[in-house]
Amino acid sequence: MNVNPTKSDQNIRGTCVLPAGLGNVIRICAFASDEFHAQIRQLGVEQIGTDAVLKEISEGTVTFDKIIATQDQMNLLKSYAKVLGPKGLMPNVKSGTLVKPDELIEVIRQSKQGLVEFRVNDGAFIMNKIGKRSFNDEELRINLDALMSAIAKKRPESIKGKLFGKAMVKTSMGPPLRLDIEKY
Repeated sequence: MNVNPTKSDQNIRGTCVLPAGLGNVIRICAFASDEFHAQIRQLGVEQIGTDAVLKEISEGTVTFDKIIATQDQMNLLKSYAKVLGPKGLMPNVKSGTLVKPDELIEVIRQSKQGLVEFRVNDGAFIMNKIGKRSFNDEELRINLDALMSAIAKKRPESIKGKLFGKAMVKTSMGPPLRLDIEKY
């Protein structure tokens, strides 16, 4: 979708939980203090940050899709930024993967449910996945509605007029279909 192309320098960035999920399993590695390990395992986290996981990261072996870390664990991860950064795995506050200890459980729960990150790229576009081909029309509609509403809430005050220029939805290899986005 095109977000007000005349204001491409605007930084619209955030996260959104898709109500119908993404249709795939997100493998999470959590770095947290020992007191959270039992709760984290109950939520279905695939790996808990240990020395063995850090060794795998240093060797370039990454067997998870997302790292969620508490702020006190960042000292462990800083030295691995050159490996994690290019893969988009380095925890940070803006993407919602660097959290306070009291927010950790909720962020992991949301990530397992279908938390996606959105941001405006250099061409003033936001490109996000909202589902799979196997989803029915209603699941795709509620995911699209949740994403568009989350983007609209992040609207900078400096943008006057319409936030969205146009929006299209398409499959990976299919033609784009134009969407009616007047309500956003």
